[in-house]
Amino acid sequence: MSKEKVKELKKKIEALVIAIPRELEAYEFYLDLAERSEDLPSKEMFMFLAKQELAHRDHLERILNDLQTQLEEELKK
Repeated sequence: MSKEKVKELKKKIEALVIAIPRELEAYEFYLDLAERSEDLPSKEMFMFLAKQELAHRDHLERILNDLQTQLEEELKK
């Protein structure tokens, strides 16, 4: 087991654990703005941004799962 590799993986995992909920907060923020927008172009823009935040969250969750798997494998060595 490489201590440096484990340390690096843990730092990346920690960053993602912080980032993922923020993506959801951003989604809710844009969704709220969309709901309060009175004109269609603004509503559509905020809905687009909200959907982007969900896509970001999904992408970060996939990366997190991959890093957690790498960490588990590294700890087995």
